[in-house]
Amino acid sequence: MDENKGNDTPMLADLGEREIIRRLIAEHQPSGYIPPGDDCGAIEIDGRLVLLSTDTKVDDTHFPQGFTGFDKGWTIAAANLSDVAAMGGEPVAFLIAYGLPRGTPYSVLQDIQSGIHACLSEHSTPLIGADTKENRVITLTGTVVGIVGKSEVLLRSGSRPGDLVCVSGPLGGASLGLRSMQRGLGIILAEGHLRRPSPRISEGRVLAKSGVCTSCIDISDGLSSSLYELMRASGNGFEVDASSVPLHESLWEMYDEREGPLQTALHSGDEYELLFTVSQDSVEELKKKFDEEAEHELFIIGRVTSNKEVILRRDSGTEVLPDGGFEHFR
Repeated sequence: MDENKGNDTPMLADLGEREIIRRLIAEHQPSGYIPPGDDCGAIEIDGRLVLLSTDTKVDDTHFPQGFTGFDKGWTIAAANLSDVAAMGGEPVAFLIAYGLPRGTPYSVLQDIQSGIHACLSEHSTPLIGADTKENRVITLTGTVVGIVGKSEVLLRSGSRPGDLVCVSGPLGGASLGLRSMQRGLGIILAEGHLRRPSPRISEGRVLAKSGVCTSCIDISDGLSSSLYELMRASGNGFEVDASSVPLHESLWEMYDEREGPLQTALHSGDEYELLFTVSQDSVEELKKKFDEEAEHELFIIGRVTSNKEVILRRDSGTEVLPDGGFEHFR
Protein backbone atom coordinates (compact mmCIF):
# COMPACT_ATOMS: atom_id res chain seq x y z
CA MET A 1 0.00 0.00 0.00
CA ASP A 2 1.24 3.47 -0.88
CA GLU A 3 1.71 5.18 2.49
CA ASN A 4 1.24 8.58 0.82
CA LYS A 5 -2.16 7.66 -0.60
CA GLY A 6 -4.86 9.95 0.71
CA ASN A 7 -2.31 12.33 2.21
CA ASP A 8 -1.55 15.84 1.05
CA THR A 9 2.20 15.41 1.51
CA PRO A 10 4.20 16.98 -1.34
CA MET A 11 6.72 15.09 -3.42
CA LEU A 12 10.40 15.90 -2.96
CA ALA A 13 10.46 17.27 -6.51
CA ASP A 14 7.82 19.82 -5.47
CA LEU A 15 10.01 21.06 -2.63
CA GLY A 16 13.62 21.07 -3.79
CA GLU A 17 16.67 20.37 -1.65
CA ARG A 18 16.71 23.62 0.31
CA GLU A 19 13.05 23.46 1.37
CA ILE A 20 13.48 19.80 2.32
CA ILE A 21 16.40 20.73 4.58
CA ARG A 22 14.48 23.65 6.09
CA ARG A 23 11.54 21.40 6.96
CA LEU A 24 13.70 18.64 8.43
CA ILE A 25 15.54 21.14 10.62
CA ALA A 26 12.23 22.62 11.81
CA GLU A 27 10.87 19.15 12.68
CA HIS A 28 13.97 17.76 14.36
CA GLN A 29 16.13 20.58 15.67
CA PRO A 30 19.75 19.39 16.03
CA SER A 31 21.51 20.34 19.25
CA GLY A 32 25.10 20.97 18.14
CA TYR A 33 27.18 24.03 19.00
CA ILE A 34 26.47 25.69 15.65
CA PRO A 35 22.86 26.25 14.56
CA PRO A 36 21.81 23.92 11.72
CA GLY A 37 22.11 25.04 8.12
CA ASP A 38 25.82 25.91 7.97
CA ASP A 39 28.56 24.12 6.03
CA CYS A 40 29.51 21.94 9.03
CA GLY A 41 27.99 20.92 12.31
CA ALA A 42 30.15 21.24 15.42
CA ILE A 43 30.57 20.03 18.97
CA GLU A 44 32.69 21.71 21.62
CA ILE A 45 35.52 19.74 23.21
CA ASP A 46 38.05 21.31 25.57
CA GLY A 47 37.33 24.82 24.39
CA ARG A 48 37.68 24.07 20.68
CA LEU A 49 35.13 23.14 18.04
CA VAL A 50 35.21 19.79 16.30
CA LEU A 51 33.72 20.33 12.83
CA LEU A 52 31.82 17.49 11.15
CA SER A 53 30.37 17.28 7.66
CA THR A 54 29.29 14.57 5.24
CA ASP A 55 28.62 14.60 1.51
CA THR A 56 27.45 12.01 -1.03
CA LYS A 57 28.19 11.81 -4.75
CA VAL A 58 26.44 9.37 -7.09
CA ASP A 59 27.38 8.18 -10.57
CA ASP A 60 24.04 9.05 -12.17
CA THR A 61 23.95 12.58 -10.71
CA HIS A 62 27.42 13.93 -9.96
CA PHE A 63 30.00 12.21 -12.15
CA PRO A 64 29.91 12.93 -15.90
CA GLN A 65 30.80 10.32 -18.50
CA GLY A 66 34.56 10.34 -18.81
CA PHE A 67 35.28 10.75 -15.10
CA THR A 68 37.83 8.16 -14.00
CA GLY A 69 37.76 6.40 -10.65
CA PHE A 70 40.61 8.70 -9.60
CA ASP A 71 38.51 11.75 -10.52
CA LYS A 72 35.58 10.46 -8.47
CA GLY A 73 37.74 9.83 -5.43
CA TRP A 74 39.40 13.24 -5.66
CA THR A 75 36.12 15.13 -5.94
CA ILE A 76 34.38 13.40 -3.01
CA ALA A 77 37.35 14.24 -0.79
CA ALA A 78 37.54 17.83 -2.08
CA ALA A 79 33.83 18.45 -1.53
CA ASN A 80 34.07 17.43 2.12
CA LEU A 81 37.30 19.31 2.77
CA SER A 82 35.71 22.43 1.27
CA ASP A 83 33.04 22.41 3.98
CA VAL A 84 35.77 22.62 6.63
CA ALA A 85 37.46 25.42 4.67
CA ALA A 86 34.20 27.40 4.66
CA MET A 87 34.17 27.28 8.47
CA GLY A 88 37.81 28.39 8.74
CA GLY A 89 38.89 25.02 10.10
CA GLU A 90 41.76 22.59 9.65
CA PRO A 91 40.80 19.09 8.45
CA VAL A 92 42.14 16.33 10.70
CA ALA A 93 40.47 13.10 9.50
CA PHE A 94 38.37 11.63 6.68
CA LEU A 95 36.17 8.55 6.34
CA ILE A 96 34.61 7.08 3.21
CA ALA A 97 31.65 4.76 2.57
CA TYR A 98 31.60 2.96 -0.80
CA GLY A 99 28.39 1.80 -2.43
CA LEU A 100 29.42 -0.33 -5.41
CA PRO A 101 27.70 -2.51 -8.03
CA ARG A 102 28.84 -6.12 -7.80
CA GLY A 103 30.15 -5.94 -11.36
CA THR A 104 32.61 -3.16 -10.57
CA PRO A 105 36.22 -4.11 -11.42
CA TYR A 106 38.45 -4.03 -8.36
CA SER A 107 40.82 -1.74 -10.26
CA VAL A 108 38.08 0.94 -10.30
CA LEU A 109 37.85 0.80 -6.49
CA GLN A 110 41.63 1.07 -6.30
CA ASP A 111 41.53 4.15 -8.55
CA ILE A 112 38.80 5.79 -6.45
CA GLN A 113 40.78 5.27 -3.27
CA SER A 114 43.95 6.57 -4.95
CA GLY A 115 42.08 9.76 -5.87
CA ILE A 116 40.87 10.17 -2.30
CA HIS A 117 44.39 9.71 -0.92
CA ALA A 118 45.87 12.15 -3.44
CA CYS A 119 43.46 14.95 -2.52
CA LEU A 120 43.74 14.31 1.21
CA SER A 121 47.54 14.24 1.10
CA GLU A 122 47.62 17.77 -0.32
CA HIS A 123 45.97 18.91 2.91
CA SER A 124 47.74 16.56 5.34
CA THR A 125 44.50 14.78 6.16
CA PRO A 126 44.53 11.03 6.94
CA LEU A 127 41.94 8.54 5.71
CA ILE A 128 41.09 6.76 8.97
CA GLY A 129 38.24 4.43 8.02
CA ALA A 130 35.98 3.06 5.31
CA ASP A 131 32.84 0.99 4.74
CA THR A 132 32.00 -1.02 1.62
CA LYS A 133 28.52 -2.10 0.56
CA GLU A 134 26.80 -3.34 -2.59
CA ASN A 135 24.72 -0.75 -4.41
CA ARG A 136 23.05 -0.28 -7.80
CA VAL A 137 25.38 2.53 -8.90
CA ILE A 138 28.70 3.82 -7.58
CA THR A 139 27.85 5.94 -4.55
CA LEU A 140 30.52 7.64 -2.46
CA THR A 141 29.78 9.16 0.95
CA GLY A 142 32.59 11.02 2.64
CA THR A 143 32.74 12.32 6.20
CA VAL A 144 35.30 14.89 7.27
CA VAL A 145 36.41 15.93 10.74
CA GLY A 146 37.99 19.32 11.30
CA ILE A 147 38.94 21.57 14.16
CA VAL A 148 38.77 25.32 14.74
CA GLY A 149 38.94 27.72 17.68
CA LYS A 150 35.60 28.94 19.04
CA SER A 151 36.59 32.55 18.41
CA GLU A 152 37.73 31.79 14.86
CA VAL A 153 34.85 29.80 13.39
CA LEU A 154 33.26 31.28 10.25
CA LEU A 155 29.48 31.18 9.85
CA ARG A 156 27.05 31.98 7.05
CA SER A 157 25.35 34.56 9.27
CA GLY A 158 26.96 37.76 10.52
CA SER A 159 27.30 40.04 7.51
CA ARG A 160 26.34 43.69 7.97
CA PRO A 161 25.16 46.32 5.47
CA GLY A 162 28.21 48.07 4.08
CA ASP A 163 30.46 45.00 4.26
CA LEU A 164 32.28 44.07 1.07
CA VAL A 165 31.53 40.80 -0.73
CA CYS A 166 34.58 38.81 -1.84
CA VAL A 167 35.53 35.53 -3.50
CA SER A 168 38.77 33.56 -3.33
CA GLY A 169 39.22 32.84 -7.03
CA PRO A 170 37.89 32.91 -10.61
CA LEU A 171 34.58 31.19 -11.36
CA GLY A 172 32.94 29.33 -14.22
CA GLY A 173 35.59 26.76 -15.11
CA ALA A 174 33.76 23.82 -13.55
CA SER A 175 30.53 24.47 -15.44
CA LEU A 176 32.40 24.83 -18.73
CA GLY A 177 34.38 21.68 -17.91
CA LEU A 178 31.14 19.73 -17.51
CA ARG A 179 29.78 21.10 -20.77
CA SER A 180 33.03 20.26 -22.53
CA MET A 181 32.97 16.66 -21.31
CA GLN A 182 29.30 16.21 -22.18
CA ARG A 183 29.69 17.63 -25.69
CA GLY A 184 33.21 16.49 -26.48
CA LEU A 185 34.50 20.05 -26.86
CA GLY A 186 37.99 19.21 -25.65
CA ILE A 187 38.48 22.31 -23.48
CA ILE A 188 41.19 20.66 -21.38
CA LEU A 189 41.78 23.56 -18.97
CA ALA A 190 38.12 23.62 -17.96
CA GLU A 191 37.86 19.85 -17.74
CA GLY A 192 40.91 19.79 -15.49
CA HIS A 193 39.28 22.35 -13.22
CA LEU A 194 36.22 20.11 -12.88
CA ARG A 195 38.27 16.95 -12.28
CA ARG A 196 40.62 18.47 -9.68
CA PRO A 197 38.78 21.05 -7.54
CA SER A 198 40.96 22.54 -4.84
CA PRO A 199 39.36 23.20 -1.43
CA ARG A 200 40.50 26.57 -0.11
CA ILE A 201 41.84 25.42 3.26
CA SER A 202 44.62 28.01 3.52
CA GLU A 203 42.27 30.82 2.51
CA GLY A 204 39.73 29.72 5.11
CA ARG A 205 42.41 29.69 7.79
CA VAL A 206 43.54 33.22 6.82
CA LEU A 207 39.94 34.42 7.13
CA ALA A 208 39.46 32.66 10.47
CA LYS A 209 42.64 34.03 12.00
CA SER A 210 42.03 37.56 10.70
CA GLY A 211 38.98 38.13 12.89
CA VAL A 212 37.49 40.47 10.25
CA CYS A 213 35.46 38.00 8.16
CA THR A 214 31.75 38.46 8.97
CA SER A 215 30.33 35.50 6.99
CA CYS A 216 31.53 32.72 4.71
CA ILE A 217 30.28 29.86 2.52
CA ASP A 218 31.81 27.69 -0.19
CA ILE A 219 30.48 28.02 -3.73
CA SER A 220 29.58 24.36 -4.29
CA ASP A 221 26.18 25.09 -5.86
CA GLY A 222 27.04 28.32 -7.68
CA LEU A 223 27.71 31.97 -6.80
CA SER A 224 24.08 33.02 -7.20
CA SER A 225 22.77 30.20 -4.97
CA SER A 226 25.47 30.87 -2.38
CA LEU A 227 24.49 34.55 -2.19
CA TYR A 228 20.89 33.51 -1.54
CA GLU A 229 22.07 31.13 1.18
CA LEU A 230 23.97 33.97 2.86
CA MET A 231 20.90 36.17 2.54
CA ARG A 232 18.71 33.57 4.25
CA ALA A 233 21.26 33.19 7.03
CA SER A 234 21.83 36.90 7.70
CA GLY A 235 18.66 38.66 6.58
CA ASN A 236 20.79 41.09 4.56
CA GLY A 237 20.85 41.61 0.81
CA PHE A 238 23.73 41.63 -1.65
CA GLU A 239 24.73 43.70 -4.64
CA VAL A 240 27.25 42.23 -7.07
CA ASP A 241 29.19 44.29 -9.62
CA ALA A 242 29.03 42.39 -12.92
CA SER A 243 32.36 43.81 -14.07
CA SER A 244 34.14 42.62 -10.90
CA VAL A 245 33.21 38.92 -11.00
CA PRO A 246 36.49 37.04 -11.72
CA LEU A 247 36.22 34.70 -14.71
CA HIS A 248 38.11 31.45 -15.14
CA GLU A 249 40.57 31.77 -18.03
CA SER A 250 39.16 28.70 -19.80
CA LEU A 251 35.90 30.55 -20.52
CA TRP A 252 37.58 32.58 -23.24
CA GLU A 253 38.11 29.35 -25.20
CA MET A 254 34.31 29.16 -25.52
CA TYR A 255 33.16 32.80 -25.70
CA ASP A 256 34.25 35.98 -27.47
CA GLU A 257 32.29 38.47 -25.33
CA ARG A 258 32.05 38.82 -21.55
CA GLU A 259 28.32 38.09 -21.15
CA GLY A 260 28.66 34.37 -21.83
CA PRO A 261 31.51 33.89 -19.33
CA LEU A 262 29.70 36.10 -16.80
CA GLN A 263 26.49 34.05 -16.89
CA THR A 264 28.51 30.85 -16.57
CA ALA A 265 30.49 32.24 -13.63
CA LEU A 266 27.37 33.47 -11.81
CA HIS A 267 25.73 30.04 -11.73
CA SER A 268 28.54 27.47 -12.00
CA GLY A 269 28.49 24.77 -9.33
CA ASP A 270 31.34 22.56 -8.10
CA GLU A 271 33.66 25.55 -7.85
CA TYR A 272 34.60 25.30 -4.14
CA GLU A 273 35.91 28.85 -3.98
CA LEU A 274 34.99 30.74 -0.82
CA LEU A 275 32.40 33.52 -0.86
CA PHE A 276 32.78 35.80 2.15
CA THR A 277 32.08 39.25 3.57
CA VAL A 278 34.42 41.64 5.35
CA SER A 279 34.12 45.17 6.71
CA GLN A 280 35.31 47.91 4.35
CA ASP A 281 37.93 49.27 6.71
CA SER A 282 39.54 45.81 7.09
CA VAL A 283 39.76 44.66 3.50
CA GLU A 284 43.20 46.14 2.69
CA GLU A 285 44.69 44.44 5.73
CA LEU A 286 43.04 41.19 4.70
CA LYS A 287 44.41 41.50 1.15
CA LYS A 288 47.92 41.69 2.60
CA LYS A 289 47.32 38.57 4.67
CA PHE A 290 46.09 36.75 1.55
CA ASP A 291 49.24 37.80 -0.31
CA GLU A 292 51.44 36.55 2.54
CA GLU A 293 49.68 33.37 3.67
CA ALA A 294 47.06 32.19 1.16
CA GLU A 295 47.57 30.36 -2.11
CA HIS A 296 45.11 32.55 -4.03
CA GLU A 297 44.16 36.21 -4.13
CA LEU A 298 41.08 38.01 -2.86
CA PHE A 299 38.57 39.48 -5.33
CA ILE A 300 36.05 42.14 -4.22
CA ILE A 301 32.82 41.65 -6.19
CA GLY A 302 30.18 43.70 -4.36
CA ARG A 303 28.70 44.81 -1.07
CA VAL A 304 26.13 43.88 1.54
CA THR A 305 22.90 45.91 1.54
CA SER A 306 19.99 46.35 3.93
CA ASN A 307 17.47 45.26 1.28
CA LYS A 308 16.72 41.53 1.35
CA GLU A 309 17.42 40.84 -2.32
CA VAL A 310 20.33 39.85 -4.54
CA ILE A 311 21.09 42.46 -7.19
CA LEU A 312 23.45 42.41 -10.18
CA ARG A 313 24.76 45.87 -11.03
CA ARG A 314 25.77 46.61 -14.61
CA ASP A 315 26.88 49.85 -16.28
CA SER A 316 23.38 50.05 -17.78
CA GLY A 317 21.56 49.63 -14.46
CA THR A 318 20.58 46.95 -11.96
CA GLU A 319 18.60 43.71 -12.12
CA VAL A 320 17.60 40.95 -9.72
CA LEU A 321 20.12 38.10 -9.90
CA PRO A 322 18.13 34.85 -10.07
CA ASP A 323 19.04 31.87 -7.90
CA GLY A 324 20.33 29.85 -10.83
CA GLY A 325 22.69 27.35 -9.23
CA PHE A 326 22.23 23.60 -8.88
CA GLU A 327 19.55 22.22 -6.56
CA HIS A 328 18.81 18.54 -6.05
CA PHE A 329 15.28 17.24 -6.72
CA ARG A 330 14.63 20.15 -9.10
